[in-house]
Amino acid sequence: MPFLSVLIPVYNGEDYLADAIESALNQPCDDLEVVVANDGSTDRSLEIARGYEERDGRVRVLSHENMGPGATRNKAIPQLKGSWILFLDCDDIILPNFYTEQVRAFLQFCRAHEVETIVPCRLYGDVKLSWANMEYVPFDEVFGQGSDASWRVDYEFATLLYSAELLRRERIEFGITRPAEMESIFRHKAVFCSKRTVFTNRLWFAVRRENPHQATRDRNWNSVHVDRIRYEGFSDLIEWHRQRGTTGFVIEEAARRRDAAKASIDRGEQPRTLRRRIEEHRAYRRWKQDRRRASKPLGEWMLDEDRQREAIEAIEHQIEQSS
Repeated sequence: MPFLSVLIPVYNGEDYLADAIESALNQPCDDLEVVVANDGSTDRSLEIARGYEERDGRVRVLSHENMGPGATRNKAIPQLKGSWILFLDCDDIILPNFYTEQVRAFLQFCRAHEVETIVPCRLYGDVKLSWANMEYVPFDEVFGQGSDASWRVDYEFATLLYSAELLRRERIEFGITRPAEMESIFRHKAVFCSKRTVFTNRLWFAVRRENPHQATRDRNWNSVHVDRIRYEGFSDLIEWHRQRGTTGFVIEEAARRRDAAKASIDRGEQPRTLRRRIEEHRAYRRWKQDRRRASKPLGEWMLDEDRQREAIEAIEHQIEQSS
C-alpha cells in the first residue's frame, strides 16, 4: 500500500496537468500514489492522465461527469490508499526533492505522536514557476484537539497534509456548492478534529501557480449568491459544533462569519463602477509588484538534505516538548 496519496482533481486543466503529475512522480521517495480525478473535462485532461496511468503503475485515474471540485474530492477520498493525503490542484506542483525518505520517516513520527494535520507555509509562484515568494503561516506551534487555531488556516495555506484516518474517522467532506465550495470549512474541521496539529514555517512543499484562469479569480461570480453559500455553510457549521458541544471562541467565530455573510446579503449586489474596477486593477498591480520584489528563483527555495533534516529535527523536538 502506498504511504502518501496525492489527489489531483482536474477540470479542463490540460495546460498544467502534466506538470502537477510529474512533480509528484519525480519525488525522491517513490512510496506514493497519484490519483487524478477527472471532473468531466472537455479538453485533453483525461487523455493526458490516462497516458501517465499507462506508463506508471503509481498513477490511477478516476473519471466522471462534471460535478464540481468539492464533490470530486469527496468521491475520490474513500478510494485513496495512503496513510497521508495531499490535495494538489491541477495547476500547482509539489516542490522538487520534498518527499524524501526522511520526510516519510517524519510523517511516520507524526502518526506515532498523534499529529493528524500539518499546516505548512506555502510558495506562490509565477505562471512559469520560475520565481516564487513565501506565504508564512501565523504560528510555529503544536495545537491539540478543539483549538482556536482551527480558524487560522487561511486561504493562502490551502495545501495541507492530512491523516487519512482523520478524514475517515470524522467523516470530513468538502462542500459541494458552486461556485464557492467553502474549502475553508473543510480545513477548519480537520484542524479542529485532529488530535494534534502542527503549524510550521520550517518545512514546505506546495507551489501555487499564478494562474489567471483560477476559479478564485473569477470576478463574474454573483456576490450575493456566494454570500448565501457562505451564510448556509457557516450556519451548518454552527449546528455541527453544537452537536459536538463546542463552546467559546470557535463557535462564536463561526457565528460572526455567518452574521457577516447575512449582512452582505442584506446589502445586496453592488454594481462595480468604472472607478471601482480601476481601483481593483491598480491594487492587483501593486500586489503583483510587491510579490515580485519579494520573490526568489524557485530553485533557491528548495531545501537540501541537511537543511531538511535540521527542519525535521526541530519540528520533532517541538512535538515531543508539547506532549
